[in-house]
Amino acid sequence: MKKKVLTVLALVPLALGTIGYLFSGERITSAIYAAVALYFTSPISDAYNAYIEIARWTAPLVTATAILRALQNVWESLRNRVALFGKKNSVSVYSDMDSRIRFGKDVSAIYPGDKLKKYAHEHIIMFSTDEMNLQFYEKHKKELAGKKVYIGVRDIECCFLNPLEDVTVFDINGAIARMLWKEISLWNKEKNEFNIVVWGSNTLSGEIICTGLQMNLFSNKQKIKYCFVTDNSNFLIRHSELNLMNGDELSYLDYKNPEIWDAVSNADIIIVSDVVDVETMQTLVVKAGGSKIYYYSPVEGDAISHLSFGNVVAFGRNETVLTDENIRCGALIRKAKKLNEHYAKFYGSEKDWNALSGFLKGSNISASDFGEVLSMLNERIGEEEQAELEHIRWCRYMFLNYYTLGTPANGKNRDDDKRIHKDLIDFSELDPKERVKDVEAIRITKVL
Repeated sequence: MKKKVLTVLALVPLALGTIGYLFSGERITSAIYAAVALYFTSPISDAYNAYIEIARWTAPLVTATAILRALQNVWESLRNRVALFGKKNSVSVYSDMDSRIRFGKDVSAIYPGDKLKKYAHEHIIMFSTDEMNLQFYEKHKKELAGKKVYIGVRDIECCFLNPLEDVTVFDINGAIARMLWKEISLWNKEKNEFNIVVWGSNTLSGEIICTGLQMNLFSNKQKIKYCFVTDNSNFLIRHSELNLMNGDELSYLDYKNPEIWDAVSNADIIIVSDVVDVETMQTLVVKAGGSKIYYYSPVEGDAISHLSFGNVVAFGRNETVLTDENIRCGALIRKAKKLNEHYAKFYGSEKDWNALSGFLKGSNISASDFGEVLSMLNERIGEEEQAELEHIRWCRYMFLNYYTLGTPANGKNRDDDKRIHKDLIDFSELDPKERVKDVEAIRITKVL
């Protein structure tokens, strides 16, 4: 849009000059030629009127601006090439935000905005919206062919995303949510009952709920009450068939409901996933008493960090989430890739991680994350209980990805077109062979 506006403005002197010369009696071809000459401060006619005078002053400005822009582009290109020169690994990061990524010393990086720099070895696309990211990729798809490309997404649920050739998708909100729950680590607090409030209406809020439901499983006696304070009804609509399969509960309250303050007062942990104003946060701090409040803050220097009272902790900082280790090296999903390779070896499934659908990638990520939890529970609960928790986690993943209980007509366990599965039932009701699979699954994930 900006380029189109500049093009139109650049043609204004030409239009005014042509009109002026036509009024002075020149033929159309001569008028256009004379108007073009004004861009080079070389008038070829002595004709004069207001239109010509305006064009005579504005046309050279257009020419000078074009020359300066060309010089600027040459300088930027030279500067970028120099910045990437001599390094074995070079990365170009495309974004409309100040999204600086923490790279190692052996990596050189440039930030050219929305201008493709083909000479970089690898490319990271991280604009402010998923639509902008995908549009940029599609626009430069041919030029990026054969290159390693990484696309950051926030709003698209990865279970809906088709595999993209030579592209690694980095789920930013998913990474934030997983890092948050690992920091909170309910499984290390040696109690079975928690009241948790998640406050927010953005996509990150829903991701925190989904991730927490899959990771916070540590006892068949646990009772976690999640209260989702939000005015976004989409989560409730999309997950209307959600069955938590144990004593946990999930309730919803909108911002206008006065009961939210009772929930906050009784909460053990409060997670504020929207960027809220200071007044709202101060009210939350007062009502929370001594309970810990985690609040989303992508960059340092926010006013909330200066509150003098309350147990307030920032999470989701770009400096910890947007790192080369997470994005390109796949630190957060490295175990999931190994798990997928194991399944591919024993079950003949797809081995190439990038060829997997978003749903299958998410399944491996969920299982590997929970494997970390199980490895910490070895001395507290037995293998049978761990297998039961793994089954609950698997069921929750299926429900959260819009599967429901059902028996396929083809006699198989699942029908992916209808999104039904016959094993979305209590662990005790499973066929013994399926319970054995859960035991094998926990052994594999704990080892990995």
